[in-house]
Amino acid sequence: MSAHHPDDLTLLEYSAGSLGLAQALAVSVHLGYCLQCQSQLRKLNALGGVLLSETRPASVGANDDQIPERSDVQNESLDKGFEQLMARIGSEEPRAEAPTGTSVSKRYHNPLERYLPSSLDELDWQQQTREIAKYDLTNVVDMGSARITLQRIKAGAKVPVHTHRGNELTVVLKGGFSDELGVYHAGDYIARDPSHHHSPTALQNEDCICLTVLDAPMRFTGPLMRWLNPLLAWKA
Repeated sequence: MSAHHPDDLTLLEYSAGSLGLAQALAVSVHLGYCLQCQSQLRKLNALGGVLLSETRPASVGANDDQIPERSDVQNESLDKGFEQLMARIGSEEPRAEAPTGTSVSKRYHNPLERYLPSSLDELDWQQQTREIAKYDLTNVVDMGSARITLQRIKAGAKVPVHTHRGNELTVVLKGGFSDELGVYHAGDYIARDPSHHHSPTALQNEDCICLTVLDAPMRFTGPLMRWLNPLLAWKA
C-alpha cells in the first residue's frame, strides 16, 4: 500500500499536462501502484472538464471582435465548485489498495515497460559498488536534461550520505528502503531537494529497485566520499 504520494499541486499539473516530462514519468509509475492517487486524478480530470465547459466562449459573430467575459455569478460558481471538489479530494477515504509490490490498475500500466528489454531482475545492471548497481535509461527515455536511472541496492546495503544539487524523485519498484525521514515500500513516491541529507538503506528482506529522476547531480557529504563529487559532474 503506497504511503507516500505526489502532492496535490503535482497531481494538478499532471492532470493539466503542464508537468515536466521526467517528473510526469515518475508520477505515471506511481499511479500504477496507487489507487488513492488514481482516484484523485480522476477528480482533477473531471474538474478540468467542468472548467473547460464553463469557460468555453460563446460563438463569436461576424461583427464581434471580443470574446464575452464571464459574469460575476459564473466566476463565483466556478470558484465554489473548485473549492468543493478540492475539499472532497482531501476528505474522502482512499479505496483499499492491492498488496505491496503489485500493479493495481491495467489502465495505469507501468510506462517503464516499453523501455525495458527484460524484467527488472534480468536487466544488464552496471555495478557501481559490490552492493549498488544501476541501469541507465537517460538516453533511452530522452526527456531533456534529466537523468533517469534504475537503482538496485542489495538487501541491507546503505548508500553513502548525500544531498542533491537539484531535485530527486524516487519511486520504489520492488523491495523497499529507509532513510532519516521514513520507510518506503513498492509504489511509494519520494521527493528530495538540496535541503535534504539522507543515506538510503535497503530493507533486509530483499534487494531494493527504484526509479530515480534527477535534474542535477547528487553530492556526497560524508568525509570519506566527498572526493568523489567532481567525478559526479554531468557532461554537457
